Amino acid sequence: MSKMDMNEVQDVVKEDGRLKTKDLIFAGAFGAIYLVMMLAIVMGTGSIPILYLLSPLTVGVIGGTIYMLCVLKIHKFGAALILGILFLLISSTSNWLSIATAAAAAVLAELILFLGRYKSRKMYLASFPFFNLNMAAPFALLQVNKQQFIDLSRAYYGEERANALDAMTPGWIWYGLLALAFAGGIIGSIIASRLIKKHFEKAGIV
Repeated sequence: MSKMDMNEVQDVVKEDGRLKTKDLIFAGAFGAIYLVMMLAIVMGTGSIPILYLLSPLTVGVIGGTIYMLCVLKIHKFGAALILGILFLLISSTSNWLSIATAAAAAVLAELILFLGRYKSRKMYLASFPFFNLNMAAPFALLQVNKQQFIDLSRAYYGEERANALDAMTPGWIWYGLLALAFAGGIIGSIIASRLIKKHFEKAGIV
């Protein structure tokens, strides 16, 4: 059997295309792994403002492989949406812009997978930078009500950290965080494509 190129997934999409119980379990498990990784990075860098603001980039770089393993294993409609919904429920319910950003990121990622008919490896890779835009969602409060964001930071981490964060977040910062999230998604996709080809395909995982 010939090896599939980077434009195809190794498995064939089942005819009915519907998520089955095992798919939901798999998506939930990988969603939990993804969320634990994300929370560990965000909370672990919370006391260091510059690293905290770089977390959309960092999560994208690390999380690309987790995302790709999930959607490639399921290769059906709904995998990206399930991950996006889990992310939204955990971290993006503080304001309307946060919710809208996380929801839009998941829908865009799912649409790209749909356009590739859940077979195109290239489209799977292209979907993750858009999915990772959800990492800007928890920071949307900076755009909606920056003072509330700084006050919350002060309550959790103290006056010095809050003042430093305030100085590092000009009015345009949220758009910069969107750009960082997208860049992190691109890097994460490149890393994921190499790791999956080198290790996970050979092991028969995807």
